[in-house]
Amino acid sequence: MSGLLTLAPISGLAQHATAPAQQTCVAGEARSVAGQPYSLELAVRARRAAGAREARKIEPGGAYTTDPDAYRLNIEVDRAGAVRDLRCG
Repeated sequence: MSGLLTLAPISGLAQHATAPAQQTCVAGEARSVAGQPYSLELAVRARRAAGAREARKIEPGGAYTTDPDAYRLNIEVDRAGAVRDLRCG
């Protein structure tokens, strides 16, 4: 019986110590920045709106890793530097 009393508090603590699962990036939440000139401040706003851990600027002709990351917001810009598209991955 004492074993049950000891295990109950330990399992309760383990549940509270576990971090809640973070949602993946949702690019649609950051669509309001489309068409605006890219800036670091805009990237931070878009990243926060999308719930992403990081944001990455994608420029025409640039070389980027193709490793998918559900927590990364890709901010695609055109040659003039305006945000053309946002996607997660």
